[in-house]
Amino acid sequence: MTDEKTTNAEEPLQTETPPPEAAAPEVEPETLTPEAPLASLGNRILAVLIDGLIASACYIIPVVGALVGLAYILTRDALPFLEGQSIGKKAMKLRAVSAETGKPLTNDWGPSVIRNVVLYIPFFAIVELIVLSNNKDGQRLGDQWAKTKVVVEG
Repeated sequence: MTDEKTTNAEEPLQTETPPPEAAAPEVEPETLTPEAPLASLGNRILAVLIDGLIASACYIIPVVGALVGLAYILTRDALPFLEGQSIGKKAMKLRAVSAETGKPLTNDWGPSVIRNVVLYIPFFAIVELIVLSNNKDGQRLGDQWAKTKVVVEG
């Protein structure tokens, strides 16, 4: 009889505890909410400068270094070992995500290359800066073409 009372006493505790899926609404832990705040112009510029210094440091090694630097700039937002953030974006606590889904660009090579290849067009970075500073959605042309945005992580 004592066992029955213990069993009955435990049952209400189990029904009072919410099921695991109701406790945490995390469907995809890597997806940021679409309402995540957009990165400021200043933080984005600092992140690009950090990434530029890293890419420039690669150029010290002849030929191979130039290729590594080029590859880093083009794919920096999709690199899996950096969890889809460039080193500059990690330092500034920013992340490039899909504008439609909010998912990071980790292993999503196409949008990463599309958004960054325009930076190799001579003087186009100036055009990008002008567009970024005047765009209400906080997107430069590379972001618009790749359907991405840069948000504050956290």
